[in-house]
Amino acid sequence: MPSLGWYFIAALAVLILVILSVPSESHSQTPFEPPKGAVIIGTAGAASAPGDIGDLIWNGYGKTIAAKSGGKIGIKLLIRGETGGEDGMMNALLRNRIQISSFGEASMSRLVPEYALMAAPYLFDSEAEAHFVLDNFLKKPLVEMTAQKGVVLHEFQDVGWTNIYGKKPLLSPADTKNYRMRALPSETSQMFLEAVGADVIHMQRTELVTSLQTGLVEGGETPLVLYARGGETHYAPHFTLTEHSRASGSSVFNKAWLDKLPDDQREIVLTSYQTLAEQRAEAAKLYDQEMSRLATIGVTVHVLTPEQRAKWREATKLNTAKLIEHIGGRAQEFYDLILEGKRAFAASH
Repeated sequence: MPSLGWYFIAALAVLILVILSVPSESHSQTPFEPPKGAVIIGTAGAASAPGDIGDLIWNGYGKTIAAKSGGKIGIKLLIRGETGGEDGMMNALLRNRIQISSFGEASMSRLVPEYALMAAPYLFDSEAEAHFVLDNFLKKPLVEMTAQKGVVLHEFQDVGWTNIYGKKPLLSPADTKNYRMRALPSETSQMFLEAVGADVIHMQRTELVTSLQTGLVEGGETPLVLYARGGETHYAPHFTLTEHSRASGSSVFNKAWLDKLPDDQREIVLTSYQTLAEQRAEAAKLYDQEMSRLATIGVTVHVLTPEQRAKWREATKLNTAKLIEHIGGRAQEFYDLILEGKRAFAASH
């Protein structure tokens, strides 16, 4: 399922802020437009760059809606950040100024605070475990909780592991002590960097490359694809696979708008995304492509030993408990559900 907020993500951030990207000849700068005469039934808002995964997914979504309806209906694609960052897009969605979007955990946690737990450090031990828990244990309660806020959670999107990057190798928390690192716009990101001793810096993504260039910041944390497609690689060419958090996006709709659509139009809107399996396969393919490309653009990728990874786990072992206390509400219940899902995964694999 697309994201749109994929690169936020997500934070898609998460969902995704504008990514610097050089499109290939096959990547159009202009988003897909429905056929002439099609009735525009809604607007999708996102911040994707030509050729990135969000761009491909959104354009595919718009094309599929037009094709399934025989050109009778379409959606307007405002996917170049016209509605702002994730905060602006969330406000627009809640006010029905846009009807379709995607967000990372940070933005979704402003709607449902328990969402933030999904990005807790070292919560999941593998991609397969994360997918199993999200699909079988977390989706149903999150669908119910988001619906209460006027939003339909349609599906999760996989963004990949969150890692760290810097101007120098960052192989242990000793390397990040007092190191100026940009936090993603979320409580979990700030808490992670604080736990590893970093000097935490808050700024918009649009300011990041310039700040790395001037030395205002020296590193940060991010999913691989966002790092690979941004300008960070030029000024912070060390990428460490801490794999401390599984980043995901959520494709969503304005509930009042979706509920009012005629049944046939609603069916088309809900079934025109990629399937979950297709989206995850696409994300995995893109991850492999970008990982391979890093070496060609001067990036050194640092793979941690088990002993090195253990140091990062140890430094952040109290974060989940602190996050549960900070969130309050149903956070402990939500965390217990995650643990139940992890046990079920272990028993079935």
